[in-house]
Amino acid sequence: MTTTSATTMRATTMRVTSRAPLRRSSSSVRSRATTSTSTLEVTPLVQEETTRRSALVSLGAMAALAMGGSIEVGAWVRPNAARADEDDEELAEVEANMKAVMEKNSGEQTFAKQVGLSNVDGVRACSFEVSSLWQVGDTSSKGLDSFWGAIVDPVNGEAVTNARMFAAPNFRVSSIDDLGKVEDVQVAKALGLDGDDSYRRADMLGAAKRVDKSTGQVYYDWELIASPPPSACPSAVGCLYPEHIYLISASVLNGVLYVLSLDATPAQWRVTGNSVKRIRNSFTVGYDAPAPADAATETETSSSKESE
Repeated sequence: MTTTSATTMRATTMRVTSRAPLRRSSSSVRSRATTSTSTLEVTPLVQEETTRRSALVSLGAMAALAMGGSIEVGAWVRPNAARADEDDEELAEVEANMKAVMEKNSGEQTFAKQVGLSNVDGVRACSFEVSSLWQVGDTSSKGLDSFWGAIVDPVNGEAVTNARMFAAPNFRVSSIDDLGKVEDVQVAKALGLDGDDSYRRADMLGAAKRVDKSTGQVYYDWELIASPPPSACPSAVGCLYPEHIYLISASVLNGVLYVLSLDATPAQWRVTGNSVKRIRNSFTVGYDAPAPADAATETETSSSKESE
């Protein structure tokens, strides 16, 4: 064999040897790609099925609790996840439970009236509304003042430290409008709150005029923010943090000034501020409590006897 032929054979052998790994590598890549593709196709299906079944269990449990029942794990968690033919029955049961809860709670009162003062000596009772989900502290009355303890949001905690409602007969103006523009009123002085230093130190945060569409009664609403007194501040910077946030509503009816003041909790103002404003904006003067059903029945009976 010549030198040239030997060289050619070695080159050919090298080419053949070098191509074999390439073919095996390509086959391996295709195999891995196929396996990876199968995994990508299966995983979302499994995740979707798991998520759907978890949602069914959660919804069913919430519906059972809302209806005052108890939860039996075996009733909702099935040992065999492959029972797809029973899924429709589970979903129908969940929907039925949720529908029953909605029907049961559809007539539930959303807000409860808190009534203060009394319809005596020319003074009318007044009211404001608080969500039925919130807790209202103890109520007390003394003369022309009514007081409430803390008003608590069960989720975010205390929203109002305390509330006060008072009346001032023989007020100097016949309508709250006569005090001038709501934003120009010196609130503490105009409403007789200047005996409390925190009201005197308070700055106006917001002001608005409100008119009751059903009665035409005019209300002035304010938000005041009061910092601690200088003597209570460890430094000048400390005095910048509020000690009180007052939400006040005032109106005049038949020569009597009526005021509601809510002492909002500063630490919760960011999360409960809008809800506390709604309480303040629900302030109504001249509240007439509905007559008890027994009294109404007695009145009708008396009228019938007189006619006979």
